[in-house]
This record gives sequence, structure tokens and C-alpha cells, in this order.
Amino acid sequence: MKGEIFERNLKAMEKWYPAYADIIRKGDYEKDETEIITERSWDGLDIFKVKQGERTLYLNGRRSAGEPLKVWLEKLGEVHKFAPVFLVGLGSGLYLKALADNTDKSVNIIAYEPSAAIFLKMLEEVDISEQIESRPIAFVVEGINGNELEAVAAKLMSLESIEFMKLLVHPNYKELFSDRVYMAVQQIYNRYTSVLCNMNTGVVFSQVIAVNQMQNLRYSCEGYNTRCLSKVLPYENRAAILVSAGPSLNKNIQELKKAKNKAFILAVDTAVRPLCSAGIIPDAFLMIDAKKPLSLFDMDVIKDIPVIAPIDANYEVIREQRGKKILFGITDFLTTCMYMSVGKVFPELPCGGSVATSAFGLLYMCGFETVILVGQDLALTGNKSHADGTFKEKMPEEDTSRLERVKGNYEEWVPTRGDFKHFLDWFVTYIDGAKQRDPEFRVINATEGGAYIRGTEVMTLKEAIEQTCDVPEVDFTECINNTPSEFTPEQRQRAVDFVHKLPDELADIYSNAKKLYSAYHKINNLNKAGNTGGKEYAAQLKKVNKLSSKSMEYAAYILVNVTMNVADSIIRGTSLNEFEDTETEIDMVSKQGMKYAKLMQQCAKMLEDYARETLMSIE
Repeated sequence: MKGEIFERNLKAMEKWYPAYADIIRKGDYEKDETEIITERSWDGLDIFKVKQGERTLYLNGRRSAGEPLKVWLEKLGEVHKFAPVFLVGLGSGLYLKALADNTDKSVNIIAYEPSAAIFLKMLEEVDISEQIESRPIAFVVEGINGNELEAVAAKLMSLESIEFMKLLVHPNYKELFSDRVYMAVQQIYNRYTSVLCNMNTGVVFSQVIAVNQMQNLRYSCEGYNTRCLSKVLPYENRAAILVSAGPSLNKNIQELKKAKNKAFILAVDTAVRPLCSAGIIPDAFLMIDAKKPLSLFDMDVIKDIPVIAPIDANYEVIREQRGKKILFGITDFLTTCMYMSVGKVFPELPCGGSVATSAFGLLYMCGFETVILVGQDLALTGNKSHADGTFKEKMPEEDTSRLERVKGNYEEWVPTRGDFKHFLDWFVTYIDGAKQRDPEFRVINATEGGAYIRGTEVMTLKEAIEQTCDVPEVDFTECINNTPSEFTPEQRQRAVDFVHKLPDELADIYSNAKKLYSAYHKINNLNKAGNTGGKEYAAQLKKVNKLSSKSMEYAAYILVNVTMNVADSIIRGTSLNEFEDTETEIDMVSKQGMKYAKLMQQCAKMLEDYARETLMSIE
């Protein structure tokens, strides 16, 4: 008979993963033979003593469990928002509790436990319900769902998140479960290196992001940006309508016709096609995706709609637009450097992680006192991810049984994905901050479905339009197309001169990368020879630092950095795990350094050739 602690823990787990909690409650798993004894450390904390065959080990310090935990947290340092953190081994839950209590709720904790017996013991005897309830912790446990670790790692590790990843192994787990810990670390490490150093992946991503940036630099040189846009949009006493492609859009899309030329209608990229198919032409659309499918824009009427995008958005979409091309920055350092070269500041928009969050930030920054959200479900309303007519004419229903539930606008609970939940939290935080700065700022959620966003007024789109659109008509698209450039002719020429220097800079980076590879190779050989204490080793380390820094001084390094930035921690000597063996650590770091340098060479050479072909034609 399970006790109150077990039920509290499972109830908290049900909030995020009801199906997983159900498996545990029903006992539908394979429990191993590990014997666990609960004791108290001398400083009063619950600890586990584990017997495995003839071996007996404490999973925490018997005398002091608290002090090593403090040291561990100090060593861990600050964990970046949205970072994936892998905790291998749970023990009595002390480290999991500390991790959850000392990191932002947006941090993705993945807890791998090689023993179902230890996991069940923890759930039965240690109250971690508060930590489980605070965020969707992903539990991967041998005997329950141990084969899902690699899939979880693949889902959470990307070029955007891997730079901030942490891999932590619970004390004594290496001794008790060496094979399983090694296998788990290897699976995580394989995913890490595939993102970091896989040549094909690196080249493909370089081609997508860097090619987009180089192709779109010609539009950066024109000097049209969101700051210019904010000066021409008539916002006083008018509402803006942000149209997203959530499944609820199908319910009220026709109502938007009543708002045309009354409210500023800004669509996210995936909503453009459904809108135009319904006979509603948005005043502009915003996109951020580097690989946004061209099929979303395959109607001729879409070509005349102004596009608002960052420099690394899909250049093929931007190139096809006949309407005005308005650029903005999120983390766009290349255009930022170009603007600085002409004495200007490139405007940025808040990121938030999605096209809708950036669009919402733009509308607020443009001065609209009322923003109406449409199709902003942030949930799988009707078990669908998007409105019909976006990626498919009829979007399929998905299995949502294992998804997290959040409060709905019209339903008590609605299923949502991890990324949608992040965006939901962003909207709540941003709206709260905006209202603190401007108490009159009003956000109406007219989605008519989906997740509830705290700080919004929930009403139908019909009601929202009746309340806010009793104003004279204005042609917003014409206003946008008449947006003046921020550059004078002289400034534009200086921007072009900046762009023309990039191919030569890439050639220098290629040369530095060859020297960097050689330095790492020498470090590896010196380590094999056991000679890491002499002058030659120190000289090569100094050379590595100098070459890395030198390459980063070039503006063109930003083009290479779309694949290289995730390796910066390795270049500085940071490794994935805590190695007791210095020789092993140096061997791993130097080998990663050689892979890094080789990939830098490949990318720099490829980008140089493409840059000479593309950028030198800009006049």
C-alpha cells in the first residue's frame, strides 16, 4: 500500500504526464533487484544506502549530505533559461530538488535513473511534489521508459540550446551502475557531438542560416527596418490584430473581414495562406524561420504583402515578395555590425522563441494600445497543432494523452506541447511587464479556444471588433510601402562597402582555422607523451586562445558562428562531464578542438566562395 508521499508525487506528475503517472500507479514496469535502505545523514538529510550484490554504497555523504550539495550547486553556476540539463541518477532526490529549486522554471530538466527500484523508493519516501509541479521534469527510468533517453535528448538538444546544456552525474552512480551510466552518457554525448561536430549537419545548417544572411544583406543595405515602420503606422486610437495559425482560427476567420482597414492586421507566416484563401489580405506578415516552407506562400496575391523578417529568415520567401521588405534583429550581430559601420543602431524585437512572440513585441513597440490575439491557441485545440489550410488542407488530429494540461479559455484544461508552454509563459511575462509600464495597454484574446493567457481579456472576435474598430478606414499596406529608408545615399554606400569586405575576412578565418587545428593536434600529441607540464604545452595553449580570439574579431565570423558558437565552451576547455582523470579530459578536449577547427575550415571556405559570388554583386 503506497503512502501519502507517493500519492502527492504522482498527483504532481499527473499535471504534466498523466499517462506516465498511470503506468507507475498500475505497476506496469520492470523493477530491478536493487535493495535500498533509507537513512539520515549526520546533518539530518534523507539519504539512500544501496546494496547491489556484495556491494554497498551510500548515494550521498553519510556524515554530511548538505555540504557536498552546496559545493555542487556552486560549481554548477548559473543555468541559462531553456537550457537542457541532464541529471544521471536521482538517489534520494536531493540533487533533483536542489536543481529544480535553484534554476528558472524554463530550464528543461531530464532525469535519468538506471534503477526503477531507486526511482520508486524516492517517489514513496521523498516528497518532491513541489519540484515536479513547478515544471515538466522528464523522467527516463530503466524498466519504465529507459529506451526513450536518446529520443528525449534529440528533442531538446539543438544548435540554439546545446551551448547551455549541462550533464550531471549523481555521486557514486558511476560505481554502482557503471554500464548503464556509461550508456546513458554516451547516448547524450552522441547527440551532443552530432549537433556540434557532424560535418553534414554543420554544413547544411551553415548553408541555411549563413546563406540566408548573405542573400538578405542586400535588403539590410536598403535601410528599411521596424523603427522606420513604427514611424509610419497610424496607431493612435486603433487596435492591431495579431493573427496566428492555431486550430481555433478556423472558427472565426471570416470575422476578420470586418476589421480590414480599421485595425492593423499582422499575420504570422503560417496564417497568411489561410487568410488569403478566405479572402482576407493581411496588411503585413512576419516570419523568422530560416527554413519556412515555400508552399505556405504559393499564392500570387501573397507576393504583394509586405514582409517583416530578420536577416536569417528564408531568403527565397523574402526574395519573391513584391511588397516592402522590413528587417529587424533578434540576435542579428552581422547587420548590427553593418549598421554600426554607418553610425546607426539596428532595431531589435523581443524573441520569445516564436514568430508570434516577435510579432506581439513589434505591435507593442509600434505604440498600439490594444492588441487583439486571434488563432493564438498555444495548445492543441481539438487535438490539432495548426489551423486547417496551413501545412495541410485538413490538419490531422494528434495523440495528446501524454501532453501537459493548462487552463483553457473555454475549457477547464487543454493539452499543450513544451514549446507552446514556453511561449505561453513568455506572453504572460511580457504582458505583465508591458502593463506595468503602461497600465492602459490592453490585450484581448479573441482566439475562441486554446490556452488562457493571464493578463488578457477573453471575448469573441466579433465582440472585440465591435469594441475597437469604430474608426475611419486607412490603407496600412500603402503606409508600409511608403516607409522611408533610414540610410542616406552616403550611408548606404558605406553599408555596401562593409558587405564587400566579408569574403576577404572569411579567407583569413580559413587560414586561422588551419593553424588552430595544428595547435590542437600538437596538444593531443603532447598529452599522449605525458608532457603537459612543459613550455611547449603552455605555448600551444596560448596559441589556441590567440587564434580563437583573432578569428572572432572579424564581422564575417558571425557567418561561421551559426555552427561554431555551440563549441565555444569546448574551446575554452569546458568538457561535458566531470572527469577525475586529467589526461582523459585533455584528450577529449583536444580531439573536440580538432573537430571544431576542421569544421571551421570547411565552413569558412564554403562561405568565402559563396560570399564572393553573392555579396560582390550588391551595388
